[in-house]
Formats: sequence, C-alpha cells, structure tokens
Amino acid sequence: MVVGTDGRGGNSLTKRFRVYTNDPRQSQTVLSITGKVDAYVEVLPRRVRLVGRLGEPLTEKVRIVPKKEYPFSIKKVRARNGKDIRIVLEPEAGQPAAKEYLLTVTSTRNESGSFGDYIVVQTDLKEKPTIGIPVSGHLYSKPTPKK
Repeated sequence: MVVGTDGRGGNSLTKRFRVYTNDPRQSQTVLSITGKVDAYVEVLPRRVRLVGRLGEPLTEKVRIVPKKEYPFSIKKVRARNGKDIRIVLEPEAGQPAAKEYLLTVTSTRNESGSFGDYIVVQTDLKEKPTIGIPVSGHLYSKPTPKK
C-alpha cells in the first residue's frame, strides 16, 4: 500500500491496516503505524489567490525555503498553463542564493471571471524533485459610475 504524504510535511501521520491471516484463532487483525513526515521545504503561502478588480495590479509573493537538512537549488519554474499569470523567481533579498527564494505571481488577465493555474517548481533534490503551487484567481469587472 502506498501512503500519500503531499502537503503533510512536518506533521505526524497514522495509518491503520487490516491484515487477514490463515490463523483460525485470529483470522484478522489491525496494525497501526505512526510516524512523522519529513518536510523538505516550506512554501508560504501554500497556494496563491489573486482576487480583485480589472485594472488593479494583482500580485502575491510566495517564499520557498529549503529545510536545512535537505538543501536544494531550484532548476526551473513554470506555469502549467501560463495564460493568465506571470511568474518571476529570485533569491530572497538579503539571503545567499539557494537559501530562500521569492516567487512573485502576477495576474495578466484582462477580462473579468475566474481562472486557475498550477506552478511547477523543479528542484535538484532527489527526494522532492518537483514542488507544486496551485493558483486561483477571480477578476471582477470595474464598477460602473453612478449617475
């Protein structure tokens, strides 16, 4: 059995399994396994929300911080769709390269409505080669002037 641990880094996780045996005295038993999920990276915020009115600048900054035990460099960052957002990645100001990164996500959409995308961050860390950051947004139309 495979246990998904995405988004659970730094937390404890308990899984229970029912085991069937050929022992007539105890044909089944429940095993419980508990452990802490290692966090490879801290992503703040975990998801990007861009909400506002047409014509307003909509930007959110995301900090990507490798954990000391799992240092890595970011090789590439891209949006899956890229139609409604622009992304810029740079080392965090005042931090040596590869210690912290700042990802700036800006809406480029020019019509009202909802949109979504997914940012894929490729790293050189074998344990976590990609980091995903979901993006959602909504642009409201400009208010009409009152007469």
